[in-house]
Amino acid sequence: MRFKIISLGCPKNLVESEYIAASLEKRGNELSEQCDTVIINTCAFIADAAKESVETILEETINREGAKKRLIVTGCLVERYGEKLRELLPEVDLFVGRNFYDTIETLIDKNGFFQREGKFSESFPRKVLTAKPTAYLKIQEGCDNRCSYCTVPDIRGGLRSRSMESIREELEWLLSEGFKEINIIGQDITSYGKHDGLNLRGLLSYLLTLKGDYFLRLLYMHPNGINKDLIDLIGGEDRIIKYMDIPIQHSEDNILGLMGRGYNKQYLERLFRDIRENIPDAVLRTTVIVGFPGETEDEFSNLCEFIKIWEFDMLGAFMYSKEEGTKASKFKGHLRKGVKQERHNTIMAIQKDISKEKLKNLIGKNMQVIVEGKEGGYMAGRLLTQAPDIDGMVFIKGMCNIGEIRKGKIVKTLDYDVIVEV
Repeated sequence: MRFKIISLGCPKNLVESEYIAASLEKRGNELSEQCDTVIINTCAFIADAAKESVETILEETINREGAKKRLIVTGCLVERYGEKLRELLPEVDLFVGRNFYDTIETLIDKNGFFQREGKFSESFPRKVLTAKPTAYLKIQEGCDNRCSYCTVPDIRGGLRSRSMESIREELEWLLSEGFKEINIIGQDITSYGKHDGLNLRGLLSYLLTLKGDYFLRLLYMHPNGINKDLIDLIGGEDRIIKYMDIPIQHSEDNILGLMGRGYNKQYLERLFRDIRENIPDAVLRTTVIVGFPGETEDEFSNLCEFIKIWEFDMLGAFMYSKEEGTKASKFKGHLRKGVKQERHNTIMAIQKDISKEKLKNLIGKNMQVIVEGKEGGYMAGRLLTQAPDIDGMVFIKGMCNIGEIRKGKIVKTLDYDVIVEV
């Protein structure tokens, strides 16, 4: 069998696609664009993501007309909507839930619906689908936070952490394969090991006993899980990128309480002060939700002021999405889409100005650059302090090769991107 995988959504989903690919190749199947089986690994944590997944499925249905191609759907759409998908999408031959990934090679020729409760079921090794030097390393599954707006615990279940030994084994394998930028991911990596007497700092210390020329980036750190010990480790270890990805979602106590985030504005201010004092060169990234039910003009204005004060290097803003089955969907005070869009535009205009000024301060500095490919007449990539896919770009002048991590001098900046000479 020849198969292709269309992976939608977040890097966690991409890693699961990589496990699926390896499992199928182990049985003699071939990953190829010229295929007889199409696997769509779906995302569904908000309505727009579910819509994209359904549209992709229907598009592939049209594409296979006249061809004898099997269509298989996996991922979060299956977990969120269950067996009702069989009626809604009769074009699909096979639906596979996430907890069947470890045995998907035995199901691939079957028709029907397979879903069950289970533990962390992806099986190492995997077929890395990202280009060198970049790879992801998933250390946990699920989430215990139960934020009022979020569907993830219902889709992916409660927190389950991998063993430190299995994570280290996979990291060692990635390094041996030539990957040097390792992005550590999970729904909330700062909760790693909390049911097993472990923690993120201990895991990182264990991983860093591996010798070599590589970098670890920490993605998705809940503010409540960041303490002085973790800050000190990040600040004192050159192989951990000084990139703090901390989604705050809001700054105002009333909204944070309604969201169920478990911290207040004072806590956030103290946390960011500690980071800035102890890691002066830290890059701060965050996300916020605008238009949450009941968000007043004053609360939104205070959020804007908070962003101006702390000047995040990168910021993503999302309009609140009313999701069936969440606590927040039943709250009073839902705002019109136009109000949410206006607030989103305001936040992003503020961040654009902040980003522009912050990047200007980099002119003349020598920084590490990841070379990823060509863009127009330039080689292109990212600063090491920019995460894959979500942050800005670097346009590179000079001789370099795709896959390298090089030192370069920043000579010009744009709104979100920079030009570097190597």
